[in-house]
Amino acid sequence: MKIIESQSAVLSNYEVYQHIVEQQAKNKRANRRLPGNLATLMTEVVSYLRQKPGPLQNQEETGAFNPAAVQLLIEKLRRANLRSELAKGEVLAILNLRPNCTAQLTAMVDDMEDRYTEEEQNKIIDIIAEVLGGRDEAAEGNEAGHDESAVPSIENGNGY
Repeated sequence: MKIIESQSAVLSNYEVYQHIVEQQAKNKRANRRLPGNLATLMTEVVSYLRQKPGPLQNQEETGAFNPAAVQLLIEKLRRANLRSELAKGEVLAILNLRPNCTAQLTAMVDDMEDRYTEEEQNKIIDIIAEVLGGRDEAAEGNEAGHDESAVPSIENGNGY
């Protein structure tokens, strides 16, 4: 295989999800049968992207992620009068993971404490929740320390 035109852009999880769902619909309409490994791969990627606690888990019902929402998020983050601009990679991580607390956001943004005040960090979280949707109840329970999947131990209070 020869690469005719290389592409250096990165895609968000939403863009990958959208492309695969569109291709599946197009192939279904055209009654096109795909090679088994390609069909399996496409199904597994969509399934993975819809898993909890991913941001695309309720995409079919909510439609929270769409091109307009992505553009709106970027615009609102720019207009938020933050001391420092978010890098493209940081915005991509925010889109892919939809953080719902400052601890998660800190893992995605370099030097978070140095670049942004606590108020600015909360403002970023509020913008994300407003545009892409808030956290679900399961995430709230896990954030409060009620992780049902945790292994019993002395540290998390479920053990001996």
